[in-house]
Amino acid sequence: MLTRRFLLAAGVASLAVPARAQVVTTFGSEAERITILSDGGFEMPLSTLARDVPAAEIAAQAGPTDPFRTPLNITCLRRGKELILFDCGAGANFLPGTGQLQDSLRTAGIEPEAVTHVLFTHLHPDHFWGALDEFDSPLFPNARWLAAAREVDFWTGTKVYDQLPADRHAFAAGAQRIAKGLADRLERVEAKREWLPGIAAVETAGHTPGHVSFALNPGGSPVMVLGDALTHPRISFAHPDWRPASDQDAERAVATRRRLLDELSRNGTRVIGYHLPGAAGRVERQGTAYRFVGA
Repeated sequence: MLTRRFLLAAGVASLAVPARAQVVTTFGSEAERITILSDGGFEMPLSTLARDVPAAEIAAQAGPTDPFRTPLNITCLRRGKELILFDCGAGANFLPGTGQLQDSLRTAGIEPEAVTHVLFTHLHPDHFWGALDEFDSPLFPNARWLAAAREVDFWTGTKVYDQLPADRHAFAAGAQRIAKGLADRLERVEAKREWLPGIAAVETAGHTPGHVSFALNPGGSPVMVLGDALTHPRISFAHPDWRPASDQDAERAVATRRRLLDELSRNGTRVIGYHLPGAAGRVERQGTAYRFVGA
């Protein structure tokens, strides 16, 4: 089990927030219904929203509350006999206030045995560590677990520690523990293709080397499950060139945000953000930048 000291060193605030199991929102038809479930949330210092930007400027754009609370939103798609999760939360060993997915599943009337697929946007702790239960067994015993090959190779590679600053070594240790627990159940899949019929993995690297988002079309309405490609409801949209501390490759993350924001604002796709309050909404152009309009 990783210690809170490790997590603090990794730049994540370990400040307790009220744990809250809930269904955030739901939409779609009976044939293809999306339910967004909460895994709780944690608090982060405002300074993590942008490197080399004065604190007063960040506060003016993001709001003066420091630290700010970031939610964890897990997308669940039910279609026919399939019940598909996109990411699976932080589990029991991350931060206070997280690890609420199992309670949220119960609130939604979903048994772990009913989950057929788990598709990962990336392998950061708050997306990946919830894969194992308290006995280090896969939480969803009947599920297929799919992640981008590049992402798996990075986090489980022998040279990962050489490619990360010391304050991120805890993330690698945790990813390797979870990957070992899943063993050959964790399927390595290439980006830029359909992982399941009608669900395509879109390469959105920068936040991590193999980060993907998912494009789907339930009921003929396009939806993009963003993961951490856009993480803050104001900063990511109004200032896509700012470089959050959580992005591993800052320059590539900026390029990814700009491309996504342009495409999403033009085509009107509904977006689901893992860390966006309310989770679902749309992107609108605002002057030379953009804004997030919650559903």
